[in-house]
Amino acid sequence: MTKQTVFINNNEMAKFVCPNCENTVFANVSKYKNIDKAVRIKCRCKNCGYSHAVLLERRQHYRKKVNIPGFYFWNGEKVKKPMMVKDLSRSGLGFESKVKNELRIGDKLLVEFRLNDKNKTLIIKEVVIRAMPGVHVGTEFTANPRKPKTRLDKAYDMAIAHYILHAELIESRQTEV
Repeated sequence: MTKQTVFINNNEMAKFVCPNCENTVFANVSKYKNIDKAVRIKCRCKNCGYSHAVLLERRQHYRKKVNIPGFYFWNGEKVKKPMMVKDLSRSGLGFESKVKNELRIGDKLLVEFRLNDKNKTLIIKEVVIRAMPGVHVGTEFTANPRKPKTRLDKAYDMAIAHYILHAELIESRQTEV
């Protein structure tokens, strides 16, 4: 039995594709939206009878698994601390660091890394720590409602969005074929 990830859209609908016959079904999954843990469901294709497991992803934005080295600056320090970006989305990133014990939920960091795209695009963004399960540090990109985004901030956002969209399209083609 294969397992695939299915994203819930803004209308609380999900697209299920049978890995065996590629039959596609859209279904309302609103009953799973507010569950606090991972939701795994077993699906049986009405077309060919194939059974497969599905993980419902409730994140607002697609999150790409990556392995990108980078740095962060913490608490106004001038010293770069090494990190490894492990996942990236339009709204934030997750990373691992060997010096995590000094970090706290709510801390603001400045992160710096290069996407592994053809241009090796440099990204420098401010983040706030939202979660720290195990060795992983989950962050969200910050936004100051009183201060409009600079041209550079917008360029970083566009580079990340393009990188994520490209990865999402490739992954969806691989899942559906």
